[in-house]
Amino acid sequence: MQQIIEVNTQNLAEVLDMGKTQPLVFVFYAATDNTSANFVQVLERLTTQYPNQFILAKVNCETEQMIAAQFRIQALPTTYLFKDGAPIDGFHGPLAEPELQQRLSVILPKEDEIKFNQALDLLAVENYEQALPLLKEAWELSDKKNSDVALLYAETYIAMKKVEPAQEILKQIPLQDRDSRWQGLQAQIDLLLEAADTPEIQQLQQDYQRNPTPAIAIKLAVQLHQANRNEEALNLLLAILQKDLAAEDGEVKRQYLAILAAMGNADPLTNKYRRLVYSLLY
Repeated sequence: MQQIIEVNTQNLAEVLDMGKTQPLVFVFYAATDNTSANFVQVLERLTTQYPNQFILAKVNCETEQMIAAQFRIQALPTTYLFKDGAPIDGFHGPLAEPELQQRLSVILPKEDEIKFNQALDLLAVENYEQALPLLKEAWELSDKKNSDVALLYAETYIAMKKVEPAQEILKQIPLQDRDSRWQGLQAQIDLLLEAADTPEIQQLQQDYQRNPTPAIAIKLAVQLHQANRNEEALNLLLAILQKDLAAEDGEVKRQYLAILAAMGNADPLTNKYRRLVYSLLY
């Protein structure tokens, strides 16, 4: 994104159109006026402090008198702040940097929005692994109230064929936000669950019902993990650990911890099952 733009009559409409999708700071100044020129330098410095978070549109009123007249500029510098294409704030004269930052905070994206947009860029190139922690942070920064973030978070897990974390996320979306997109993701999950019920898993489940030994449980847990059915695998092993932490010479515990490590911290189930096993260990 070009963050600093010199505005003229040729690109004015284009710059204003950019303000529909990006926060926009319009500053009218005179290059030969020290006060307004110095204020523009402050704004330019803030563009590096807030990279890609707003567009600084500079109008030199000495060379762009028609634009200055169109906006009825009567004092320099004059600054307008736009968000979603609409003017949000405006002021005449320079501001001290702390006050300027406070005024800018009205139009700058919140931290959860920044994380969300970074994740979108990664998802555009199918980089799911790096997008996941950003979506997790964005959702938590919104106090888990932004259902658009949650839906994309779940959708990313579904794209990776990881059903259980997607289910966990979708369960936390409020009823009023369970729209057609939510229903569509649930349908995708049902299809993945059907595909993940392999003959090997079915056979091991039957074996375990007949002979519920830790050795069979480990084999079944490994197959469930490979099918991305991690919560089932962890519940199976946890039930054994709750009775005997050293079951199968410690192999049950090792497999449990290995599955947790493979799931990674971005998975919403990881912390839950880590706490459950730690409560047994300590």
